Parts: sequence; C-alpha cells; structure tokens
Amino acid sequence: MMSVRPSGDRPERILVTDAETRAALAAVRSLGRAGHEIHTTCARPHGLASASRFVRAEHVLPDAERAPDAWAAALEALGRALRIDRILPISELSLGALYAAGLDARLPCLAPSAAAYSAATDKHGILEIARQVGIRTPKSVLVESPESLTALPAGFDYPAILKARRSRFRAGSGSGWGSGAVVLVRNPEDLARAVRDPGFGQGLLVQEFLPGHGEGLFLLARGGVCLAAFAHRRLREKPPSGGVSVLREAVEPDPRLLAASQALIAKLGLDGVAMVEFRCSAGEEPALMEINPRLWGSLQLAIDAGIDFPELLWRMHAGLPVPKSDARLGVRTRWLLGDLDHLLIALKRSDMREATGRTRRAVVLDFFRSFGDGSRLEVLRGDDPRPFLRELRQWLGF
Repeated sequence: MMSVRPSGDRPERILVTDAETRAALAAVRSLGRAGHEIHTTCARPHGLASASRFVRAEHVLPDAERAPDAWAAALEALGRALRIDRILPISELSLGALYAAGLDARLPCLAPSAAAYSAATDKHGILEIARQVGIRTPKSVLVESPESLTALPAGFDYPAILKARRSRFRAGSGSGWGSGAVVLVRNPEDLARAVRDPGFGQGLLVQEFLPGHGEGLFLLARGGVCLAAFAHRRLREKPPSGGVSVLREAVEPDPRLLAASQALIAKLGLDGVAMVEFRCSAGEEPALMEINPRLWGSLQLAIDAGIDFPELLWRMHAGLPVPKSDARLGVRTRWLLGDLDHLLIALKRSDMREATGRTRRAVVLDFFRSFGDGSRLEVLRGDDPRPFLRELRQWLGF
C-alpha cells in the first residue's frame, strides 16, 4: 500500500543507479512504496533491483568502471530524456563518476556536495579532520609512492595495515576506475609483495593494526546536523571470518560513537547519508577507521526497523520536514542466499569455523534456528517476490 503523502508534496520520477546491488533494491522499494515513479540503471540487463514491481523501467548504460565518461554522458542524456526529477547514485563508483563529470551541477542528485564527498572518501584527510575534533585515530603515515616503501616507517611494527588512500580512484582522463586495496602485512616479505598491488596506485596509508572489532553508525545529516542515526549488530557474516553481514539486528547506537560521528559530519558539513566505521576494544576509546558517504548494503534492516533512510533523504532534498525516527530495537533482517553461502563456506573450511569458534554441528544448528527468530528476509518479500527469483537464478548459475 502506498503511504499517504503530506499536503503540498508530490511524487517524483527518480532514477536509481546500480540496480545490481541490494542497497539499490532497498531504495527502490522504499521510494516506490512512497509513491514515486522509479527507473533503474545497470551495466548489464536484469539487475536485481530492476525486478521489483516498483520499477517502471530498467535502463542499461555503459559500464561506469571501464567507461566512466560514456556512462556519465548516457546518464545525463537519459535523465533529460525521461525528465527525471532526481538521481539517486548508490555505489561509490557511480558517485565518483558523477562528480568527475560534473553531473551534480547539472542534474538534481540525492547526494552530498562534491567537496564534502571528496573530503569524506580521502582516508588520509578524514583522519586529519577526525583528529581536529578530538576523535581517536590509528597511527598512520601517508606514502605517496608505494614503490618507495621498502620497510615500515619508524614507529611501526608488524602486523600493520596497508590501505589505499581512496577505495575508488581514476588514474587519469580517459581511463577507467581502479579499486583501492587493503592488506594486512605480517613481515617484510608481505610488505614487498603488497606494495606492488595496483590498488595502491594513488598512494597508501601505513596504519597500525588495532585489535578489537568493527562497529559502525549509519546517519542522515543536513548541513552537518544529524537528522537520523541507526546501528546494528552483525550476527553472521560472509565469509564467516568477517565480511559482509548476512544476518544482523537493530541495536541502540553507542553514545560514544554517536557523539564522535556527529562531530565528524558537522566538521564536514555533510548533506546526505553516511556510514561511519570505528575499531573498538575493551578499555579503549573507539578509533575512527573511515567514513562512506553513500547508502550501504544492509540498508533494508534500517528500513524494517523504522528508519527509512531513502525516503528521509528524499524529503531532505525536497525541502520537506524530516520527521524524527526512532529504530525498533531487536529487529532482524537476513540475506538468505548470503547466509546459505556462510553455511556452505563454514562447512567446507575448518579455518572459517575456527574463526567463529563453532563446530560443524553448531554452524548447522545456528543456521536453521534463525528461521524461527523472527528475522525478515532481505531480498524475498511476499509483496515483491521477483527480485529473489532473479537472485536465485543467478546464484544457481542459470
């Protein structure tokens, strides 16, 4: 059922990029249920989100990774031809290509300013900004020329982290986009191999390894002022040793992380959404790792818990009031096929089971018990089943 829209409001025609992703699917369902006319783009036909009943049409564009200039030209032409009211770029790749082409200055986008986005995605610069507002950061050194790094800088010990300055970067005009690397190096041999990785082509950070676990907050901000905040706890990941969450639960945001995140986005003056990631360990102040000013893969959980980030983001950019939203704690969302991958990997590989401290029997029992824990399925929805059927066919290799 479509939601009742406020007086003076009107549905819009919105173009959602990266239809291959689960974040795009969550955004499509959110904005479609709110009454908007949704179009999607993807590099290959039959994107996951495009299968949703809320999508009017799918549009195949050039690959933004390999041909970003052609992608940007096609996106602009499509936006004008369809008279799109707003574009919602989902991935870091689409955002980077959009800003590089200056489309944010010519078409309305549900995205932060180019300057704020650039500052937030510079992993060296954001640590400097965090220090200015009193947020703890890991000890880091910027190395502009990776090939010059023949030993760890003074003051660093193994193990250490090598992290690309940007997750996505473009080598030059006319070229495609590269993917930044992150490598844990345990000895000089690891270091010698790692610095040759093309993912460090635009420079790298040498960073101390901090023990502990990762925690994050998901935010919506206007002019650097937080309008909504959400947190979740990862219950299972793919791969089991750590990666993409496949089962997660809405929890109360940690006040320390929330205060630090608010100080950071205020300094950036961010308009939009962001995922702020920290490294936490007992007895220590949380340390900022990075900030990603885009929608995230587990977006559907926030929506299920009552914080509808895509709709709130649209309202903010449309100049409408953004209602205060409090999450329903304890809500769980499960990416079924990702969870099945978790199960299969854990059964096949003893090292993955050891990483989670579980036996084969415990892995199987945990998997089947979660069917009775009230979790909602992320992709499979009774009122919109086609995305799951498309995902299942692709998972099976059909």
